[in-house]
Amino acid sequence: MGDWKIGSDKRRRTTDQLRDFREAAGGQVEWDTEAPADFTFVYHPDRVLVRSADADAFDRGIAQLDEGVLKGTPRRDAELLDGELLRYVLPERGDRQTVPDILDLLEENGMRRGAASPDHWVHVTPGGPGTMCPAVEPEETGLKEPWPPEAPQGKGGEVGVVVVDTGWHPPAATDPRTPWLKGVEGDDELNGPDLRPYAGHGTFIAGVVRCVAPETKVFVEGFAIGGVGGGGVLESDLVLQLEEALTHDPQVINLSAGCRTRMDHPSIALDTFYRTRLRKRDCVLVAAAGNDSWSAPFWPAAFEWCVGVGSLDRDGRVSDFSNFGVSADVYALGRNLVNAFPDGTFECHESPDKGDIRVFSTGLARWSGTSFAAPLVAGMIAREISRTGSSAAEARDAVLATSTYDSDPMVGPHQEFDLSDY
Repeated sequence: MGDWKIGSDKRRRTTDQLRDFREAAGGQVEWDTEAPADFTFVYHPDRVLVRSADADAFDRGIAQLDEGVLKGTPRRDAELLDGELLRYVLPERGDRQTVPDILDLLEENGMRRGAASPDHWVHVTPGGPGTMCPAVEPEETGLKEPWPPEAPQGKGGEVGVVVVDTGWHPPAATDPRTPWLKGVEGDDELNGPDLRPYAGHGTFIAGVVRCVAPETKVFVEGFAIGGVGGGGVLESDLVLQLEEALTHDPQVINLSAGCRTRMDHPSIALDTFYRTRLRKRDCVLVAAAGNDSWSAPFWPAAFEWCVGVGSLDRDGRVSDFSNFGVSADVYALGRNLVNAFPDGTFECHESPDKGDIRVFSTGLARWSGTSFAAPLVAGMIAREISRTGSSAAEARDAVLATSTYDSDPMVGPHQEFDLSDY
């Protein structure tokens, strides 16, 4: 009996997600455990990322491998971020050796740990072991207004925000049901009447930003248009999308996505992007902390230079699905938010709702996850910049300073968002 037929709904759901993810990616997806439900990280089966400073050590290590481990020579197929990040494609390997197996051998032969890594799949709101996508699939709502509601804002300077996500639903910008999205632009995710898994994710997030910070120029940079169901992108491709995001001159970037990594090493690709690009800009990256009730690091939320956001329920308690610890600098409402969503028919892909048909016809949906807590914080930072004319870093620090601390040291600061203060 297969593992998708046993265990909890959570295990079945994770198995559903990973198998759908692999199929959508043309089979270019592997994970680090035999049972999909137990995965820690997900990666490309043939790619390796290497810092340019470690390229010589990587090449030496490859040359020292026993005969037959690799049936050929690794091919360097890309130099990214001004050549600071190198991407190799491994040849066929003997004895079913995986990319992590090869890296283990290289490190046993003296290569520095963390010098090279798999090319991890970054997915919409990270999870694992346990889940790799939003806490739930989108749900219909009878509400006609967003929650949290639109927050009136006095005249302030326009602030640039880029949402790096699954893409944008252009009709939402002119739909009378979602007037708060007027003027938002982005990469069309090409929705039809039958909605793909996680369609509307970027549109929903853009709506959350705009409800908190109306004086923002929002662009949705799509990283999975017409691609992987569930909104997936490889690290080496994501940094190119982040570079593209910077061409819009944002002061805030929202990334409601992330990943676990081999041995929990910091993501080589995202760290290199920060060092070569983001550190030089007046721009703050806000990222979702993930949805697996887990304290292990998720990247980029776990980086010190990134604002990682966990989820609160409406009663102020940390959501049972939210990650915590190093990946969550602050917590914000992430349960049962309501915002813009494309009309259409959606078939659920995950247990226990697999096969359920949901019809969206109001221009709105209800959704839960740290994906949707993150844009609340991103919006507050943008609002602070608009109100005060401060730098992005100063606005970030000011917003985090307004949070209150829980008595549980594992939980940390909460951003309760008293809407009466708007």
